[in-house]
Amino acid sequence: MIQTPVRTHVRPFLLPLLIGATAMAGITQAHAADSAVMAADTATTKLRLSATGTVHAPPDELTAVFFAEASAPTAAAAQGQVNAQVDKAMGITHGVAGLTVNAESYTVHHQEADPRISHPSQWIARQSIRISATDGTILLPLLGRIQSDNLALSRLDWSLSRAHRTALVQQAEGLALHELQQRAQAAATALGLKIARIESVNLNDQDMPSPMPMMMAARAASMSAPQAPAADQDVTAQADATFILHP
Repeated sequence: MIQTPVRTHVRPFLLPLLIGATAMAGITQAHAADSAVMAADTATTKLRLSATGTVHAPPDELTAVFFAEASAPTAAAAQGQVNAQVDKAMGITHGVAGLTVNAESYTVHHQEADPRISHPSQWIARQSIRISATDGTILLPLLGRIQSDNLALSRLDWSLSRAHRTALVQQAEGLALHELQQRAQAAATALGLKIARIESVNLNDQDMPSPMPMMMAARAASMSAPQAPAADQDVTAQADATFILHP
C-alpha cells in the first residue's frame, strides 16, 4: 500500500502572529537600547565652570609718535614740505638697531580764508610717524634730533610688546586652567562624584592693557634715560570648561 506524503501547511491566520512576534522582538530590543542610553545619561552630570588667571609684568616697549605739519597756498606745496620733514626724520632713524619705524596717517585739507584776521586760504598737510623700541636708551637720544626738524612729539608711552604680551597671555591661560581643574576637582568631591572627562574648553584673553604715558618735554635732550614705570601691567585670561562627572 502506497502512503501519501503528509504535507504541512502554515495556516494563513498564523502568519500575522509570526510577523507580529518578530516586530515586537525588534521593538523590545530598541527600547532596551534606548533605556541603556538613558541610564548612561542619567548616570552623568555636567559641571560648567569659569576661571581667570592674571599675571603682572612691567611694560617693555617705549613708543614715540611724532607728526609733521605744513601749510602752503597749494596742496602739492604743503605735501612736499611734509614729505621732506618725514623723510628727514626717517633718515635719522635709519640704521639704528632695535627701532621699529612706521609712517602712519596722512591728511590734506583746505582751510578757507578769514578776512577778519587777514588769513589767506591755504592747504594743510599732516603726517604722523611711530617709533618703538624695547630699549628706551636707544630711542630717547633721537627724540630731540627729530623734534629739531620741526616734527612735534604728540605721544610718548610705555606698553607691552606683542611678543611679550603673547608670552604673558600663555602664562595667564595656564593659571586659569590650573584654577579651573582645581575647582572642578573640589566640586566633584563635594558632590561625591568623579571627573570622567572634559567635554569642552574655551580660552579668552582680556583687552590689551592701556599704554602708560610719560611726561613729555619740549626737547628730549634734557630728559634722562626713561625707566620702565614702577606699576606693572596686568594681563588676564579666562577659561571656560564643561566637565562630565560620574559616580
